Amino acid sequence: MKRRSIAPAGLVLAAALVAASGSSWLSSAAGAASAHSNAAVVKKAAASASTTLNGAGANSIAPFFEKVFYNYEHLHSKVTVNYSPAGSSVGVKDIQQNTVDFGDSEIPMSSSAQAAASGGAVLQVPVELGGVALSYNVPGAPKGLHLDGPTLAAIFEGTITKWNDPRIAKVSGVSHLPNLAIVPVHRADSSGPGWDLDQYLISTSTGWVKKIGTSKASTSWPLPDIGEGEQLNTGVATFIKSTAGSIGYVSFGYASKAKFANAALKNKAGAFVSPSSYTIGLAGARASNLSASHFSIIDEPGASTYPLANFSWTLLYKKQANAAKGAALGALFYYVVTTGQKQASPLGYSPIPANVLKLAENTLVKLRSSTGKQLFKL
Repeated sequence: MKRRSIAPAGLVLAAALVAASGSSWLSSAAGAASAHSNAAVVKKAAASASTTLNGAGANSIAPFFEKVFYNYEHLHSKVTVNYSPAGSSVGVKDIQQNTVDFGDSEIPMSSSAQAAASGGAVLQVPVELGGVALSYNVPGAPKGLHLDGPTLAAIFEGTITKWNDPRIAKVSGVSHLPNLAIVPVHRADSSGPGWDLDQYLISTSTGWVKKIGTSKASTSWPLPDIGEGEQLNTGVATFIKSTAGSIGYVSFGYASKAKFANAALKNKAGAFVSPSSYTIGLAGARASNLSASHFSIIDEPGASTYPLANFSWTLLYKKQANAAKGAALGALFYYVVTTGQKQASPLGYSPIPANVLKLAENTLVKLRSSTGKQLFKL
């Protein structure tokens, strides 16, 4: 039987449609993908010989990759794609060491990280738009509990320790929360979701900045000794599900699958917004100047914009030692950013907007062989 990419056991997401219908940004994004769908299937020829592509990286994108790679393999029977969702830091390290064909990271590689790549210049392709949910397990609490930056910061700092704390009641408007200990859970490994939440708290809470001693967000959780640490989205999600009183950050795709209660976070416009494919998509639509060096879409403007959204970036060497494999990578990820985007909303992600699709295309056409031959053309 043909092997394909496999996400961690039991965590392949089923369809969970969360997109709001009729939204203009979603129609635009879907239209951009649809306009290229025939080209992705017909114009881009499948590999002439059997090809195996191995990748590693972000855990949050695994359910999306799982579905899209599965569909691609059915269209191109000679291509096998394997992906290890071991975390963004692993994806960066593996691509630096040239031990995989592609990596994936929610935080693009810095110039210093790229300089350490053994295979030369690295292309970074935006392939997925997702969000980070603040999920909680509090018996008796409503879904969509209102929380703002300062209150969240106090929770993760360990200064708010009970769910019936008056500060939570004041911001949430809910006064009947239980006298239950709060158990904050964070990522024990380096992570994009941790960077996103850290950046949001830095932007919204002066107390958080004072506590952690920096205004620069980090992929390593800045207060690891407070609360509980778990590995990957899978570990955080498992902990939240099994622990009453817990609250933690997890990719919305995993939160959606688990049917968690997710906080409605206060955004830049002063509105409290819950994560959904629609509200996350509104954040992505603001990414007019997106690049690998200007990637943050945390707390974007708009009354309905969810403040914790991000793009995921696939990492490819610009010069491919194996030209056939390089061409196969170009075809695969063109499919991911076009036809593959149809799988985004049902899995708790959002289709990438048209301007980000253009960035992805303009990056993929830079793929070259070791002799300088262009390996992928639109």
